[in-house]
Amino acid sequence: MKPITFNKKLIWDYDIPDDAQTNEDFREWYITRVLTHGTAADIRAIGFKLIHTYLPRLFLPKEIHEFWYWYFNQPQIKERYGDIDPVPERAA
Repeated sequence: MKPITFNKKLIWDYDIPDDAQTNEDFREWYITRVLTHGTAADIRAIGFKLIHTYLPRLFLPKEIHEFWYWYFNQPQIKERYGDIDPVPERAA
């Protein structure tokens, strides 16, 4: 698992756990925070592959979720990263 460089300005309200690099819940939370509040530099820091991997599990605003699914379904992007898993069904 590739280490993530955390932008402390994005997590000023949250204590980084000691196991942040291997803690899946924290990684999902941080990636969500980057996609909702981060800059282009923050997105580059976590990398598109990580976004591609985690996107089906993230709870994001609808517009952000739809944008990233649209992006990863572009032919040239799909060729680079592969198919993206569909959004899992969520219980009502």
